[in-house]
Amino acid sequence: MSDSATFRATFPPVLSAIRMAGDGGMRIMMDIPESDMAEAIQLLAWRQKVLRVTVTPDGGGSARKDAGKHY
Repeated sequence: MSDSATFRATFPPVLSAIRMAGDGGMRIMMDIPESDMAEAIQLLAWRQKVLRVTVTPDGGGSARKDAGKHY
């Protein structure tokens, strides 16, 4: 297993996808296409670890426009 994971994801079109927590933190939810599941599944092994997260936009597509696509 690699020590990093790279996969595409979008925020689901629900208000609770990005929530501010009462303690000043934040909770995020992401939708991952089936084509990227093999890479994203590594997150299960890291559930008890602190993760460093870097997020970059993938191309010029709109998440809202592409929300129904399964890549």
